[in-house]
Amino acid sequence: MNDELPSGGASKLGEQVAARLEALVRSNAWPMGHRLGNEEELSQTFGASRATIREAIAIAEWNGLVERRRGREGGLYISAQTLDPAISRLRNYLFLSGAGLSELIRARRIVEGHILHRAMQQITAIEAADLADLSASPVQQGDDWANLDRLKRIVDRLSDLAGIPLLRLFGSALRHCFVDRVRTTTLDDGDFLAASRAVGRHRTLQVDAIRDFDQQTVRDLQTRAMDVWAAFAAQASPARLRGAEIVDRLTATGDDALIYAFVRPAKKPEAVARAIAQMIADRGLREGERLGVETELMADFDISRRVFREAVRILEWFGIVESGRGKFGGLMVGRPQREALLASFREDAGSLCGPQETEMLLRILLLDVCRSLVADPEAARRCTGEGTSPSMSAAQLARLLARHAPDPVIGCLAEIVVDVRERGEPSAGEPLNGGDVARFLAALAAGDRFAAPRILDALYRAG
Repeated sequence: MNDELPSGGASKLGEQVAARLEALVRSNAWPMGHRLGNEEELSQTFGASRATIREAIAIAEWNGLVERRRGREGGLYISAQTLDPAISRLRNYLFLSGAGLSELIRARRIVEGHILHRAMQQITAIEAADLADLSASPVQQGDDWANLDRLKRIVDRLSDLAGIPLLRLFGSALRHCFVDRVRTTTLDDGDFLAASRAVGRHRTLQVDAIRDFDQQTVRDLQTRAMDVWAAFAAQASPARLRGAEIVDRLTATGDDALIYAFVRPAKKPEAVARAIAQMIADRGLREGERLGVETELMADFDISRRVFREAVRILEWFGIVESGRGKFGGLMVGRPQREALLASFREDAGSLCGPQETEMLLRILLLDVCRSLVADPEAARRCTGEGTSPSMSAAQLARLLARHAPDPVIGCLAEIVVDVRERGEPSAGEPLNGGDVARFLAALAAGDRFAAPRILDALYRAG
């Protein structure tokens, strides 16, 4: 039997066809259930081999845009869109690139805090009353389905009231990724459900405070809610689940997936991709180290070669793994690449965030990155070392900080905002004040926790 994995070159064609397929679906605005064709028909439509079409379908299906159906009328169909494709892409990238529970909670504190701030600025008396009605919907004690559903609707409504699609996208992806990480690290959902009940009580009180326009209480309750999740994460003991156990957990439905009231269960290739990523984290594997050959990994996950190879394509798309050939081939750990993720947002950049909102969100994220760099001298030295220049533009400086962020989740979100800003604001490419940039870089290199954030904030306010 051949244990070699397929080479990475073909996957590039699959990615290109997937992008064309997604663009076609968006431009035609077909309804849910519209049939796009079978493999042979799609191969003719896109002028690609059936192997390439299979890879493109795997990516588009993983993004939540389409679904395959078997049988007499089988083929590719527009899916129910249970989750926005952009949310799916960010959720999966964060998980596959190794975002842990504590990092996700830290990012949620920033993003959800800004959502609340914006919602409080925007909300009207009628909207506050509607939110209060939603919060007051009765939930029987011990009814976790109803509690999770109400919690989800409150959070989604607050995201809508904030009025910034990019913020909603970030918030949803972070929550969904958090739930997935819980599912891959423990077999017991009881502690998660108990924490959800506590957070639900804080959210109900928070809605009352919003109705009374009590901003301090709203902020305090937000801190308490995040503290509940932080305590849960600190107490969660990793179970080191086998690959097959993780796949079963992530694809479960019904009573076995109660916590997925927040998130849709994964399809099997997507679940296998996450299980492989979890394996990399559990084993502490570094770039270039070997995970194993195809037959070994298929046996560990108890899956077919087709499902395994679709999972590998998902991982390769983001650079999480690389496929090798020959005597020392197999699946190797790669280096996560954000470019595929960033490219997926570019077509919709203008509709995700307006210029003023982008500037505000970018400042918040970059200031957090700056404070983290100041606290991490080695990371600060790497950031301010080779390649920095006082003549940098706002976009160049922001990207530099994002890519050297000690917290990869915050760095990823910041780089997305930088990318969105570059496409919606031409001035992002203009040089900043060289003297101020030089002073900022010097303060950052010196670990000056007072001057560095202050100069950075002034730079972006002036820009």
